Amino acid sequence: MSHEAPGHHISSPQVLWATFGALVALTLLTVAVSTVPLKDFPVQYFLPMVFNDPMDLTWLDMPITLTIATAKALLVAVIFMHLQHDKLFNSILMIGAMVFLVLFLGMTVLDSHEYTPDVNSYKADKAAEANP
Repeated sequence: MSHEAPGHHISSPQVLWATFGALVALTLLTVAVSTVPLKDFPVQYFLPMVFNDPMDLTWLDMPITLTIATAKALLVAVIFMHLQHDKLFNSILMIGAMVFLVLFLGMTVLDSHEYTPDVNSYKADKAAEANP
């Protein structure tokens, strides 16, 4: 039973430049998402038959940003870490690790919404003490 050593894979300049372009585009998209105010987003322009008034879509900031960051991390792992040429087991481990990371971050975000009213009341009390 012989064990073959994995060959050295060299990515073409076109693939590297395309990856660079995709990472820059995703970074610009992240910046755009962070600067666009979703407080009173005019949903009626996109779905006029369903919504009549602007909606507060600020809750979408975190999922959109995490999705873009996940796509960028996968691009780096697949292209620069050569996961496309590696064994399937390593790719499964990478995907599993990312799934658990998303689950843990999601649990943290859900927990932070649970005590937000307490934090807001504390801030209001401190502001009332500062301005009697």
